[in-house]
Amino acid sequence: MTEFIEQIVFSFIASVSFGIILNGPRRGIVFGGLAGTLGWVSFWAINRAIGDLAISNFVGSVVIGLICIILSRKLRLPVMTLNTPAIVPLVPGGAAYMAVRSVVEENYMGGVNYMMDVLWTAGAIVLGFMVVKLIENEITARRLKKQEKSINS
Repeated sequence: MTEFIEQIVFSFIASVSFGIILNGPRRGIVFGGLAGTLGWVSFWAINRAIGDLAISNFVGSVVIGLICIILSRKLRLPVMTLNTPAIVPLVPGGAAYMAVRSVVEENYMGGVNYMMDVLWTAGAIVLGFMVVKLIENEITARRLKKQEKSINS
């Protein structure tokens, strides 16, 4: 239980800190931190249950994407000001570091293995955001069609 609380606290701190470093809008920094925390919690839970980094990162990025779209409309902020700091807890920085370190130590196979983890993780994050954006675009298009029909009728 203590580990879970630590994960929550540090994911929030990482997201908020990155929002501050990027000089994001003040009213969105805490919400970006909350989105990052919820994304990390979903990643952590799926990773504990399944053990697959790609699926866990995909689910985490979908959660972050959905929360950030909803919050951006409520707060009237660009979604990128919330998405960017929120995604920080999912970024595979440790694996990227280990890939470079392995190559420097002339452990090329280890470096390739770590780099494959980085690519799978990054691909899953991008795919999660793409799915959320496609769903949002479809909902918006249907809403606009419905409004056009009601205006033309």
